[in-house]
Amino acid sequence: MRYREKALRHEAAEVASIAEYIQCLGVKIGNNVFIGLDRVSPAHLHKADLLHNICLGLFKHMMEWVEGFLKKHKRQQAFHDAWEEIPPYPGFSVPKKAYQEITQWQGKVMHNLGRCISAVLASALRNPYSSQYHDFKSALKCVSALVDFSLMAQYRSHTPDTLSYMESYLQTSHWTKDIFLEFRTSKANSCPSRSPGSGAKGIKGGSVT
Repeated sequence: MRYREKALRHEAAEVASIAEYIQCLGVKIGNNVFIGLDRVSPAHLHKADLLHNICLGLFKHMMEWVEGFLKKHKRQQAFHDAWEEIPPYPGFSVPKKAYQEITQWQGKVMHNLGRCISAVLASALRNPYSSQYHDFKSALKCVSALVDFSLMAQYRSHTPDTLSYMESYLQTSHWTKDIFLEFRTSKANSCPSRSPGSGAKGIKGGSVT
């Protein structure tokens, strides 16, 4: 019982310190319209839309850049071969179609892609020429950082450490994304976007930073 009382006092002190911090920022704490709704937690309303922001947003643009990169370095076939050789794994659905045969990149397919793209790309970029080494390394680093960010974004709760990791992943992707610069168009010249499997044109490069 003593431990429980101690825990409750610690929790109350922590809540008080958070409230004081928020008040120092000039933010008022109070009830809002969502408080009275059934099965609605105001604390969860700020969560990002992972389906549209990550799977159908970030991954879609990322794969358009990757396709252009693979085409430039003549590694498309190696990527397709690696895609078709992905082994089964618990919690992972092996793609039923060859990469180039996928025409509908919906949320479930994109979510699955996030679980394997780093390994598939690493396999496709094996044994680079000396002139390709730096570019391949930067491309892998950028893609891996975006994938790591997306995986951590799926956590149900976060700590200062996990948030720091996510910020680090975003910074890494930002520092290395210039390797895909030639495969991205500016907002002013952007064309209607196309699905990942249809080529590297029509990329709204300004949408993912």
